[in-house]
Amino acid sequence: MAGRPDPPPAWSRTPGRDGRLIGRLRSSTDGVVVVSGPAGAGKSMLVDGWARGERHVRVVRVAPRHNSADTLRHDVLAAVGAAPGPADPDADWWPERLARVLAAGPYTADRPCRLVLDGADTIADPEAQLVLQDLVERRPALLRLLVTTRHRSPSWIARGRACGLATTITAEELRLQPADVRALVGHDLPELDGWALGVGLVAELGRRGAGPTIRDYLRSEVMGRVTTEVRHLLYAVSVAGATSPALAIHLTGNAAAGRLLAQFADTSQFATVADGPVFTLHPVLSAHLRDELAVEHWESSVALRRRHAEWLATHGRLDLSTRCYVELGDGGTARRSLLAHWQRCVLSGRPEVVHDALDTLPPDQLAPDPRTCVVAAMARIAAGDHRGWRRWIDVAAAAETTELEPGLPVGVAVAASRRLAEAVTSGTVPSGTVPSGTVPDRDAEPPLHGLWMAISEVADGLALMWSGDGVAATARFRRAEVASRISGDQLALVHALAGLALTAARDGAPDTVLLADEAIAVADRLSPQCRWVVVNAHLALATAHLSAGAAHSARAAARTVLEVLEAFPDELEQRSRAAARDVLAALDRTAARRAQRARDLSSREQRVLRALCGPLTLREIADELFVSHNTVKSQVRSIFRKLGVHDRAAAVAAARSWSTRER
Repeated sequence: MAGRPDPPPAWSRTPGRDGRLIGRLRSSTDGVVVVSGPAGAGKSMLVDGWARGERHVRVVRVAPRHNSADTLRHDVLAAVGAAPGPADPDADWWPERLARVLAAGPYTADRPCRLVLDGADTIADPEAQLVLQDLVERRPALLRLLVTTRHRSPSWIARGRACGLATTITAEELRLQPADVRALVGHDLPELDGWALGVGLVAELGRRGAGPTIRDYLRSEVMGRVTTEVRHLLYAVSVAGATSPALAIHLTGNAAAGRLLAQFADTSQFATVADGPVFTLHPVLSAHLRDELAVEHWESSVALRRRHAEWLATHGRLDLSTRCYVELGDGGTARRSLLAHWQRCVLSGRPEVVHDALDTLPPDQLAPDPRTCVVAAMARIAAGDHRGWRRWIDVAAAAETTELEPGLPVGVAVAASRRLAEAVTSGTVPSGTVPSGTVPDRDAEPPLHGLWMAISEVADGLALMWSGDGVAATARFRRAEVASRISGDQLALVHALAGLALTAARDGAPDTVLLADEAIAVADRLSPQCRWVVVNAHLALATAHLSAGAAHSARAAARTVLEVLEAFPDELEQRSRAAARDVLAALDRTAARRAQRARDLSSREQRVLRALCGPLTLREIADELFVSHNTVKSQVRSIFRKLGVHDRAAAVAAARSWSTRER
């Protein structure tokens, strides 16, 4: 119990972690240092390595028998050199006796007694804990304490820390870094994630030899110490990976899942809780639980994975859900889940999730079903892949009478999709749908709702706008805006707002910028694959700035249109591309005319124009040029007339644009 401990195993001497922490222990002048971490974190190895190089170290290996106040006091006194004898008749004054024993020993203020209490967390007896509290709060001057504990904040330590008497080396600091692992075993071990005991076993026994020992440790020291209730929760987490309390409750039906998982994470190094909160298992425990669940509880494993797949589908992770179903050999459920939940992903601007889900489905579950073909087509057009849309929609059109959803035949969905595709490419709709300048008759068609109504209104609005009927187009875009907000269709909402902005810009309406900015703000939340839907908002800004004479802003907005569409096929948004090029061409012509007019300026007018580019007032310019104020005013009016501008700011912008072009 007393004296120097046995030398630690050679593999525990890591130059990184142990070097850093041992140096910290040696330099510490704190009265109490707590090394706090769960089992297997390397607390004892660290302390043993530190003790080997220290003098006057005394160790008490705390055991169940120390759950007695008398036994604990007796062993602490014996450890520091007290002579054997009967128990102290006055337990309240035992710290004074401890101080006398230390003063009679070989200890000094420079070389105090360093007492190690290894495993102090096993002390649960209230009276024994009061002994520890006295040891911390009434510690003699010649005594330094080093305590190892699995608990982060035992009450007697928490009080000492609050009083400034204790500092802690935490579990995170005990974790081995990749460099430490490489120093021990020569290579990385990501599956052990810095677990000191596991890395040490691999260093000592090799990867293959350490495997059974690690599994035995996990069974006995981790899983063997939890209740059946927590075990079932951990199985669920191993299936799902990162788990929120809501998901854990869904998987297990246990309303206390969040609290139990948080308690496990608080007392184990094999689980962490991140912001959210999100509960994650250590990789080595997660792999062990998955293997155990698959081998010993196959039916439970299947049920958990099914519930996890259902959760993923309803929370927008359709790709992972489909993969899970396919891995379980249930392609039919995967297809039904895809048909039930695809709109959530596409409408929120994440068509790549649907792409991945479709790629996961077996071919015999995909192409023969016209409903999945419509889903594939809508995901393609959302991502701006017009060619991919055409391939899938042509296959779907072969079975027009099949219902895509209750009350909506595939043929009606195909027609709505074709109207949208034509509108966003050529700016028209299929012949006969929207005659130029008219509103289509919907009475002959089945009633549309949700996204189908939104995209139909968008298609008709675009066609009417490009045909020149701004009033009818605005009405269609307003209806599309309402339908898209109700259905949650973010793509159609951007189309509607951008269309409203562009029609407003063409009419010179004052709400152009407001509508365009809202469309851009909504589009910023979409996937990069869907950026093309916002081009008409930027085109509206370009048109408005061009009308206002803000050449720089108009040019930037028009270039944004072309830059966004550069990543998409040429057939997409042909009218928007052409309109953006027209804006740039108009700006170039205006700049060229202004440059020619600038060259027609007299030398005196050029001097005044250069002065206008600075901060001087007209009177100050007159003083600088040694002319009268009226002369400068006359020359400024002449400059405005020749440059075709109406104020000083526009003249300065024209001069700078001309100067840049000349260079």
